[in-house]
Amino acid sequence: MSAGTEDNFVADDNIFRVDPNDYPVFAVEQDKEAPLASVMPPLGNGAQRPPLKKSYRWEITHVVKGRYLIGSQDYDVVICMKESSLAPKRIRSKDCDPSNPKAKGGEYFERIYINPNGHAYGWESIKNQKRWFFREKLTGFKLDNTGDWSGQPWFECIERCDKLANMTNYFDDTGTGFKARYPIIYKRFIEYAEKNPIKPRE
Repeated sequence: MSAGTEDNFVADDNIFRVDPNDYPVFAVEQDKEAPLASVMPPLGNGAQRPPLKKSYRWEITHVVKGRYLIGSQDYDVVICMKESSLAPKRIRSKDCDPSNPKAKGGEYFERIYINPNGHAYGWESIKNQKRWFFREKLTGFKLDNTGDWSGQPWFECIERCDKLANMTNYFDDTGTGFKARYPIIYKRFIEYAEKNPIKPRE
C-alpha cells in the first residue's frame, strides 16, 4: 500500500476483499439515476454512470479502512456492456457474460461506499486485475463523492439483515472524501483557469 491520505492511496484491492456472505444484501428502494463521477469544474462536468435499478442486488465486496463497498453483478454487466460498445476490439460482449467461465469482464468494477443504515456516499472504481499487468493491477483508491449524493438513505437491507451486526467498525464520514478536499486541492488551479481562460484556436 502506498503512502497517501485516508481518502486517496494506491493498493491491491485483494487486501480489502471480504466474503459477501458475512454481510447483508442491499437494494435501492426505487429506480434512480446514478450520481455523476469525477465532477471537477472547470476541468469537467462529470462522468455518467448507468441508473441504479431496484432489481439489482448489492453485496459487500470490500472493507477499506473501515469503509464498506458494495457491488452488484448486474451492475458490473451493464458497465461492461457499455465499455464493450465503446471499445469492441478491446472488450468483447461475451466478456460481460457472468455465466461464461472465460469472461474477463470490463476494465473496472464500479463500487459504492455505504453505511449500515443504507446511506451511500461515494463511488470507487476498482481495477479488474484480469485486464491489467504488474503494478498496473493496483487500484488508486479515491472516495469520489463529487456528484449529487443527497436525499439519503437510498438503499435498504433485503437479505441476510441479521448480518448488519457485522458492519460495526465503520467511518460515519458521509461529509468527507474527494469532494470535501476539492477546494483545497484545486483552489489555485481554478483561480488560474478563471483568470486565464483558454482561447479558442483560430
